[in-house]
Amino acid sequence: MLGLTNGKTPAPHAPDYVLLATVGTLVALGLVMVYSASFVEGLMLHDSQFYYLLRQLTGATIGVVCLLVIQRLDYHIWRRFSVHLMAVALVLLVLVLVLPETMTMVNGSRSWIRFGGGLFSVQPSEIVKLAIIIYFADWLSRRGSKLSNVTYGLIPFAVMLGLVCGLIMLEPDLGTTFIVLVIASAIYFAAGANLLHLLGAGALGVGACWALLNVFQYQNGRIAAFVDPWKYYNSYGYQPVHALYALGSGGPLGEGLGQARQKFQWLPQAHTDTIFAIVGEELGLIGTILVLAAFGFIAYRGYRIACRLNDPFASLVAVGITSWLVWQAFTNIAVTTSMVPFTGITLPFLSYGSSSLIMCLVATGILINLSRYTVTQQQEEVTHHGFWFQRSPALAFVQRTRKAVAPLSLWWRHGRSRLSGIDRRRSPAGSRHRPAVTARSGARQRPVATAQRAELCRSRTNRRQRPAARS
Repeated sequence: MLGLTNGKTPAPHAPDYVLLATVGTLVALGLVMVYSASFVEGLMLHDSQFYYLLRQLTGATIGVVCLLVIQRLDYHIWRRFSVHLMAVALVLLVLVLVLPETMTMVNGSRSWIRFGGGLFSVQPSEIVKLAIIIYFADWLSRRGSKLSNVTYGLIPFAVMLGLVCGLIMLEPDLGTTFIVLVIASAIYFAAGANLLHLLGAGALGVGACWALLNVFQYQNGRIAAFVDPWKYYNSYGYQPVHALYALGSGGPLGEGLGQARQKFQWLPQAHTDTIFAIVGEELGLIGTILVLAAFGFIAYRGYRIACRLNDPFASLVAVGITSWLVWQAFTNIAVTTSMVPFTGITLPFLSYGSSSLIMCLVATGILINLSRYTVTQQQEEVTHHGFWFQRSPALAFVQRTRKAVAPLSLWWRHGRSRLSGIDRRRSPAGSRHRPAVTARSGARQRPVATAQRAELCRSRTNRRQRPAARS
C-alpha cells in the first residue's frame, strides 16, 4: 500500500482526530484494566495496590507528551537520522547480551536494561521496532527500480533483517522476532518488491519454523503446551489454561469491572501478556469484540493514510507503524486464545509495560503527523499514474478495488436527487433529472422554475420594504 508520488508535498492540514481518539480510548481502557488486573499482585509483592498503576500512568504521561510533540514535527527529520537511530538500536541489542544478567534478565530472557534495582528500565526490542521501520522506509524508498534486483534489493535487505532478528533471538525472544519479520515484510511488499522473491523468502521462513518445531518440540515446553496445554498443566500449560478459563468465565457481558477471579494469583502475568483474558472475564464478549474492532479501525485508518501520501518514505513509514500496532495486537490475542504458542508479547496500549506503551504512542504520534500531509481523493486520482504506483503490486490491487467499488460510492453520495422537497413534489412523476453542472466551476445551475420563484420572492420582499424605507 505504498503512497503516491508526484514530487510535491501538500500543505499540512488537520490531523486524523478519529484515529487519535481511538488510540486515546485504548490507553484509558488500558490504565483501568492494568489497575484491575494488578492490584492483587501489587499488594502481595510491593505492599501497594497502586504500584503497577502508578508506573503505567508515568509511562502513559511520557508517551502522551511525546505524541503531542512528535505530531507537530516535520516528519523528514526521521529520514535524516534513520541510520543513526538504527545504529543506536543495534548497540542497545548488543548491550543486552553483554551486560550482567542482574541488569538484563527478566523471566528467563535477557530483554531489558535495568537501573536502580528496576526503578528505571528500557526494553531495546521496542525501540528496534520503530528504528527498523524508519531505516527500511528510507532505504527502500531510495532503491527505485533496483528493488526488483536480487543483488541490490533482496540480499542487502535480508542481511540487515537477519542481523536484527539474530540479536533478538539470542535474548531469546521469539515473539518479538516474529513481529519484526512481519513489519519488515509489510514494508518490503508495499515498496514494490518482486512477488517471487517474497514467496521464496516466505517458503524459507516456513521451513525454518517447521525445523524449529521438530527440533525443539520436546525441549521447548511452550510449544509442547500449545499442542496439549492440559497435559502440561503443572508447568508450561498453566498460564494458557487459566487464560482460557478467564475468557470462558466472562460470558457475553462479563463478570463486571474489577470482578475477575483469575487475577487472584491464578493467572500469571495477568496485567502484561494476558490482559486480554482479564478484559474478556470482566467485560465479556462485547468488551473483547470492541477491542478487536478498535484495532481493526486503526488498521483501516493507518493504511488509508499510507495510500494518500505523496512521499514514498512517508507511505512506507505509515505501513510499517500500522502493521506493527495491528499485527502485534492480533498476535497477543491469538496467544491468549491459544491459537499460537504462548510467548511474551504485550497488547499495544493496554498491557502493562512503560517501554512498550511509550514507543507505541511515539509511533502513533508519527502516524498522526503523517495524516496531516495526506491528499484528497480527487488529488489522489490525478497522481495515480506515478512511477511508484505503477511498480507497487499492493497499490495496483488498491486501484482495481477502488474502480470496482466506484459505482457504489457514486450511488451512495451522488446518485440521489439534489432537488428539495418542494421541487420533488412538483417534478413530473418518475423524473430523475438533476441540476446541470457548469463546465468551468463545477457549480450546479438552478432549475428554471426554482430561479423564477427565487426572483419572485426577492421582488415581493423589496416591495414590502420600500414603504418602510421611505418613512
